[in-house]
Amino acid sequence: MKEIYLLIEHGIDQGEVYVLGWFDDKKVANEVAEEKEWEAYRASLKAEYVWSSQKPIAPDETKYRRFWIKEVSRFDHVPVVRSAAVH
Repeated sequence: MKEIYLLIEHGIDQGEVYVLGWFDDKKVANEVAEEKEWEAYRASLKAEYVWSSQKPIAPDETKYRRFWIKEVSRFDHVPVVRSAAVH
């Protein structure tokens, strides 16, 4: 396998992005992202927002995803020669 799949969350405060973990299997990564999407949706239904009069949209009704998967190439571990010098 040459790729890994990062589980990424788009933050809701300032548009920040968080890497939550990584997977070897794309199918498992997508399942976890979808599960987290539904967890966030259910949590938002329980929360009370004074600033919004509309209910959140269910994940199966929108293209927007708070959690998504990013495929990146895996690189091999390369040993680094330690220097005896102290900086």
